[in-house]
Amino acid sequence: MEKRWTVIEVMRHARHDWLNKIQLIKGHLALNKVERVQEIINGIIGEAQQETRLTNLKAERFAELIMTYNWEPHPIFLEYEVVGDEADLSLYDEPLSEWCRRFFRLLEEQADEQRENHLCLTIEIGHGRAALFFDGRGAWRDGEAVRAWLGRYEPSGPLRLVSFAVGADELTVELELPPGPGIAYS
Repeated sequence: MEKRWTVIEVMRHARHDWLNKIQLIKGHLALNKVERVQEIINGIIGEAQQETRLTNLKAERFAELIMTYNWEPHPIFLEYEVVGDEADLSLYDEPLSEWCRRFFRLLEEQADEQRENHLCLTIEIGHGRAALFFDGRGAWRDGEAVRAWLGRYEPSGPLRLVSFAVGADELTVELELPPGPGIAYS
């Protein structure tokens, strides 16, 4: 079931994240590591810009899923990046959110919790389409279960599974969102 965040929970997480970042900056300033402080600040700016790009896609449930994923304990750490043009993906919001939620759940079930597991999601907008690229690094208990799930995928709407590869310690998946009625790419 999908977690719905209250305003208070969101504020609590945001405050906690900001306090951690400020304490990190303060600690490096105390050690007179100005270059490291600049790197941290540039990282914060980059994260804020990516959050803006993600929310500008107008797929609110999808953005919420991606932005809050690491707020709860999971055996996978999720990173994301939005590259390319802007687009209105609001009509994709529900199917995209549901597909990602199921995919994340599958990976969580198969992730070896004794290892570090990272999933990098790149959302690429351009050339008349939107594509999501998932690049996973870690260890999967049963890569065949992941392959089988992806192999059984039947488009239940506008999403199209373009390709996938699953190895013992890595995976790649490409999901396409072709343009449709009311979906505009800039």
